[in-house]
Amino acid sequence: MSKDSSVVVGSGITGMTAALLLARRGLSVTIVEAQRQAAPLLRGFRRDGLYFDTGFHCGGGLHAGGVLRNWLKALGIEASLRNISTRHTDLFHFADGRSYVLPSGHAHVLDAMERQFPGSGPGIRTFLQHMDAGLAHSPYTNPAVKHEPNLSFGQQHSVSQHLEEAHFPAHLSAMLSARCLLYGTPAHQAAWHEYALVAGPYFQSSGTWDGGGGALADALLESLRHVGVHMRCGAEVTGLEATLDKGMRAVHLADGTQLPCTSCFFTGHPNQLENLLTKGLLRPAYYRRIRELPETRSVLLLFAETHDNVLRDDESIYLLPSADASDLFPCEDEPESSVYLFCGRAEDALRRKAVNAIAFMREGHLPPGNPKPRPKSYSVRKEEAVTRLTRHIEKRLPELRGAWRVLDAATALSFRDWIHGSTGSLYGIRHDMAELPLLPLTRVPGLLLAGQNILLPGVLGGIVSAALAVGFALGHDSALEEFRKCASNV
Repeated sequence: MSKDSSVVVGSGITGMTAALLLARRGLSVTIVEAQRQAAPLLRGFRRDGLYFDTGFHCGGGLHAGGVLRNWLKALGIEASLRNISTRHTDLFHFADGRSYVLPSGHAHVLDAMERQFPGSGPGIRTFLQHMDAGLAHSPYTNPAVKHEPNLSFGQQHSVSQHLEEAHFPAHLSAMLSARCLLYGTPAHQAAWHEYALVAGPYFQSSGTWDGGGGALADALLESLRHVGVHMRCGAEVTGLEATLDKGMRAVHLADGTQLPCTSCFFTGHPNQLENLLTKGLLRPAYYRRIRELPETRSVLLLFAETHDNVLRDDESIYLLPSADASDLFPCEDEPESSVYLFCGRAEDALRRKAVNAIAFMREGHLPPGNPKPRPKSYSVRKEEAVTRLTRHIEKRLPELRGAWRVLDAATALSFRDWIHGSTGSLYGIRHDMAELPLLPLTRVPGLLLAGQNILLPGVLGGIVSAALAVGFALGHDSALEEFRKCASNV
């Protein structure tokens, strides 16, 4: 390997983005992935012939000039994504029987809210302007910004405080708060600037493309091959060799291989570092802080099938409790539990569609490790939870009775196995107003952190997190060069 070489740990959206940006800057880059296939979570999986998109079902900011669209161009993969759509719609069904529609696109949002909540137009307009302002402050989301990213974390409002000050009707506030489901932080704990980054682009435009996360993974892998990035799958990392004076030296793999490097971009859960780094490289207080960072709650994720005329593939559905409920996201075993549903496009002659349904679970004791087969008590609990959630969804959406079939489910043990959080959560570390976030830089020269635990979940969160980490390593102007060029050509 050349003198300037980097190892990227993890082949998700963050890892592949970081590797691509590094390779374009002349580094020799190797991605190591513990699973046998690259981008396993982004790619999704098939069950009974149906494709379940666990990595991307819709995204915000896909319109011309949108932040996600510009990043797809900057990574050189936009042209590989077929039939990009930008008119996804959200449906909200409340336990009191009221239902509302939230389209994408500012003009459509303003029109729909004024029709459904007369008099709300001025408040919604201000709300959208504030979100756009939140997106506009960083060079990683607004290419017109030329200064370095501002990482100061002063006092700020929560999402709930913003909504309370707007004096919106209860149902409208609940709808806007529900977008916090996209990263697992309740509105009263969610910082406004993080909400703007995750939810803001969805109000501008929301859509997808053919093949979802699988197509995105394939496009990125082709770009990585083009720039000469090495990919090692089935390669478990067992150690990160470094010193405080000289920085990163090598990444050690389970098969005994040592990969020399001058930098390492770690995209896994930060709690893995304690077992990978030599004792003393990071201070005990740092590890203690990682262990004490709050995790988002674990979820129950159903994988089901339905048919073409039951659910639309350009709509997502939120089943919410009463608008004035103290907890907008109660758990799957509560009478008014919240559920988020979406389905894929029909794939075969039978017009079958894959359906994903997500609900938060109560915290429960997890058996250590990754036991297979699962302990009987855990399997029984899972089966009961699946039955409760299925019945709850059918009660709220009667059109699904007899028209869908649950094929599989994932619970906390599955997510702990894949994502390595202590609670088995889908979103990892909770981005909470009360906690200062971890930064990409560490005390070890050349060791940088990226991913949903460092910034935010989602495809855009993963891309921006990767670019930010590369910016800290090679300079922000260097990391943003293609992003700014693509935006200027819109």
